[in-house]
Amino acid sequence: MVELFWNIKLKLTAMLKEVKWNISIRKYDMQSLKESISILSRIFVIHTIIIASDIVKFLGFIKSMIIQKIIFIPLLFMTLLFGIYLSFINGKPKEEFFNEKIFPKLYYDTAIEIYDSKKRFAGTLSNPQSSLVNSSLFIEDVPSLFWSLLIEKYDPNLTFDNNATSFYQALFENPFYYNGIDISAPLTESKRLLTHFVQEGNLDLKPMRTLTQQLINIFIKKHPFDKPMNGIERLELAKTFYHELKANNGADFKSWLLSLKDFFIVDGKGYGLRDCSEIFFGKSLDDLSKAQEVILVAMYAHSYNSNQSLKEQIKSWREIKNEAIEIVNSSKIIKEHYKIVSEIKKMGLPKLPYFPDSLMEVVGQITSKNREQFSSLPTRSDALLGSTKAVVRQELDKLFKAYSISPKSKLVTKIVINFQLNKNFYFNHYLKSKIESLNLSNIWVSVVNDKGNIIRLYQKDSVHQRPPKIGNIGKIFSTLLFVDRGDKFYTKYCNKEEKSEIPTERGYKKCSSSAWIDARRLFALDKMLPLYDGFIKKREIDRRGDNIYYEPIYINKIEAIYQNLSLVSLENNEPRVDLGAGKLEMTPLDVQTAIHKISELLYNPNHIFYGSKLIKSLSFHDIDKNSVEPKLKLLSFESPEQITPTFSNFFTKEKRVNLQTIFKSTIYKSYGSLQWLKNYMSVKFVFAQESHKNGIHWLVGVFKKSNRYYSFTIYVEDKVADTQTVKESIKNILEETIKSINSERAMKYEYMKHVFKD
Repeated sequence: MVELFWNIKLKLTAMLKEVKWNISIRKYDMQSLKESISILSRIFVIHTIIIASDIVKFLGFIKSMIIQKIIFIPLLFMTLLFGIYLSFINGKPKEEFFNEKIFPKLYYDTAIEIYDSKKRFAGTLSNPQSSLVNSSLFIEDVPSLFWSLLIEKYDPNLTFDNNATSFYQALFENPFYYNGIDISAPLTESKRLLTHFVQEGNLDLKPMRTLTQQLINIFIKKHPFDKPMNGIERLELAKTFYHELKANNGADFKSWLLSLKDFFIVDGKGYGLRDCSEIFFGKSLDDLSKAQEVILVAMYAHSYNSNQSLKEQIKSWREIKNEAIEIVNSSKIIKEHYKIVSEIKKMGLPKLPYFPDSLMEVVGQITSKNREQFSSLPTRSDALLGSTKAVVRQELDKLFKAYSISPKSKLVTKIVINFQLNKNFYFNHYLKSKIESLNLSNIWVSVVNDKGNIIRLYQKDSVHQRPPKIGNIGKIFSTLLFVDRGDKFYTKYCNKEEKSEIPTERGYKKCSSSAWIDARRLFALDKMLPLYDGFIKKREIDRRGDNIYYEPIYINKIEAIYQNLSLVSLENNEPRVDLGAGKLEMTPLDVQTAIHKISELLYNPNHIFYGSKLIKSLSFHDIDKNSVEPKLKLLSFESPEQITPTFSNFFTKEKRVNLQTIFKSTIYKSYGSLQWLKNYMSVKFVFAQESHKNGIHWLVGVFKKSNRYYSFTIYVEDKVADTQTVKESIKNILEETIKSINSERAMKYEYMKHVFKD
């Protein structure tokens, strides 16, 4: 048989030589051309007949072998094996299994990008509903060259236009690649194994997995199932992954594969393609050079581990560069091989992290002391946001619930925070150094300007599983109801304890003369409101004399307060009692938002009110039928804040005058509890109120600077320190906060001096 093939080869060679010789000796005229065609035709016919006779002899040889059953059994065995192999590959995807068990894990795995108001990329944050701390960034668009090189190297037959689920269907579309599997893989693997054995003398060769199989392996490694999966079960899973993720030319397939794959490892945690691009090159994927894209293809095979020794890092980087050069040299789709290889060779060892120039003004300089803080995107957001990160997470969690964002609705990818990153970064470090000697357990400090932007925010361990009671800060909210009823600053109320007022008197018995107290004094003193009694009766001296009036505040008015200021009742049964006693459960952020809303409606009634929000906007991908739509949509929080007509009526011109008079009394009257604020700061305080009860301490209010109003909230929780000590601490905190606003350059200088120790 070998001799037969050799004879055919010799005859073909002889025919080609004869044709070439005849062409070379002919002249280039019409007569010679006619003669050449005639002779070449005869040569072709003669040699074809000779070769055909050899082929007939070969077919006769095969027939005799089959008759003698010499190769029939091996052929039958190979056909049987191929049929079994096809039976594993054939079949439809398990859509329900994918929807319930697979798809939601992508949602929880995807990190949220954090930007400041200048759209500078601050880092990442895990999905609020996820327990992961190293979620990877979702990839909207995979670079075309990067993906082409990846396919060329690992899966050259991969296509996303095959809908076949059986070999019979595949015959009419693409019989070589369907259900996410390369049918020719066994033959290709056998050839690779044989070549490797001949060249290397051993069988130590790992099988080349298709990209679908690689995606499955990566997914299972990150999200192991209850029971280990064998090879057949993985083939079953391949069908599901391939068909569920192949829409839009495999957009979701690429995003899943390259988000889950570990390109870069730090502290034992791996990060995906976009994370690596940001950390290694300080660039988005769209801005990468061709050489950098090739390096990332090499890192797909060789993850870079920054926690190794310098020697190991150098060795790892050398492997990555050699792999990249080999990819360039062996590629058929790359042009300018020499230029790209030259650029790769010049690349030095990565000095992690690569920090974008746009954020250098924040940190001043990357040093050995602060490098670890910025070595990955999650730690970068930790460092830049500081204690703000916990607050952002709380706010996000509320938004997710309010807008029903879940694996079945939306996949959030980006948030913009409405304060300037650099100034708040300095403030966090500045205030921390200034108050560390106070030794207070839980602290919250925030300042909001008249545009609703939080310009200062500091938090220390004040993450509340159960929000604290606000105490007599509730007087600020209740006073809105009293003034809305028509009460004046001189209106008096019966100030009694709840236990003696309810349920025996029900507000109908007269108080002793010493129990009556007017609105200004009541608001200024460190005492609670008159509880239930104040909501149904009052005392005024007017032209009709000194009379007690029974005018209940109706429930629709109270509901308007709760609704528009997002108040949360503690007992949720008698809103008047809870409001009057300050038994409201509110986080410091909730209080800050309410105070800001009141101050804007009081002092800037014609100003467009945007509310007080940490998060300015969300960018997300809509998810429809478990497929990520490529178009980004925006959910903005910049629209004017909505308030009900009933609540808006609390702030008519006459009522604003009464409210401002009562609120100022806490500072400007001789009995005011906050007289120390009057001349203590270099700003004018419009109103401020403090509360101290059961180790929970608040100071909230509004100050005026350069004809602009700022609301502020200071919360301290300390069960041990006495009230006077806490008051002095709050003074210091407020003083340093105001100083950071008045002297921003000095605040930055203090931080730089602390970092560089000079």
